[in-house]
Amino acid sequence: MDQIIKSLSQSLGLPESAVRAGVGILLNFVKQKSAASGNAQFTALLGLLPGASELMTSTPAAGSGGGGGGALGGLLSAAGSLLGGNLGEAAQAASALQSAGIPLDKAAPLASGFFDQAKSVAGDDAVNAVLKNLPAIASMFAGK
Repeated sequence: MDQIIKSLSQSLGLPESAVRAGVGILLNFVKQKSAASGNAQFTALLGLLPGASELMTSTPAAGSGGGGGGALGGLLSAAGSLLGGNLGEAAQAASALQSAGIPLDKAAPLASGFFDQAKSVAGDDAVNAVLKNLPAIASMFAGK
């Protein structure tokens, strides 16, 4: 994960700490949406991305109590409970990313860059299996 974070930080011109938090939020969001859709492939994907699970638990959205973590967790809970309305889901995720220091215009490039790089580590099939069952996420974040 460190190499993906460094690469995204350089390509987006954002601090590594913001990118690390943003990727953690993104992964937590995908995890919540995967659970809601019964998508078991997410766990398999995490196993193919060394450090991904640790990154998820180290982000404010994973429940740490400091400065804004509760708000981010609330945003992700709300996003995870939405079963319809792609725009609402995307807005919730973008808001959480923005709170972590990812400007709105960098949210989609962060996500698409992450999924592209995850494919190079975990393989196209593993990433596509997760995104296939999450059309809102795939259309908002994996498109270029």
